[in-house]
Amino acid sequence: MNEQELFNHLKSEMYPDLVKSEGTYDSFDCISDKAGHFIELKCRQTHYLDLLIEQVKYRALIEQATERNLLPFYINSTPQGIYSFDLTEIAEPEWVSHLMPASTEFENRAKVQKLVGYLLVEDAIRL
Repeated sequence: MNEQELFNHLKSEMYPDLVKSEGTYDSFDCISDKAGHFIELKCRQTHYLDLLIEQVKYRALIEQATERNLLPFYINSTPQGIYSFDLTEIAEPEWVSHLMPASTEFENRAKVQKLVGYLLVEDAIRL
């Protein structure tokens, strides 16, 4: 599943009013005003028991959702399902520094240090 397919699935099954973010580099992917959800989408090609989130992305989701009076959600698809994290309902991850690709979706494969945390699949709601 890719992000467009995940977006389409969520729009047809859960969030009929789901609207994509307008910018390529926005810190979120979509919003449901009716549900009050400010959402970042991530698609994984492998299933993990804990799903990575960058600290920068986490902070931006929390701050920008709060500014809009929405709830920050991080929704991940894996080959075993779709997992939704309400970031206000779970503990903030412990942050660790890892050498990672500067970007996963574009041609820049240079490695940079990133602060990342892991969200346990068991803490998510399976959609």
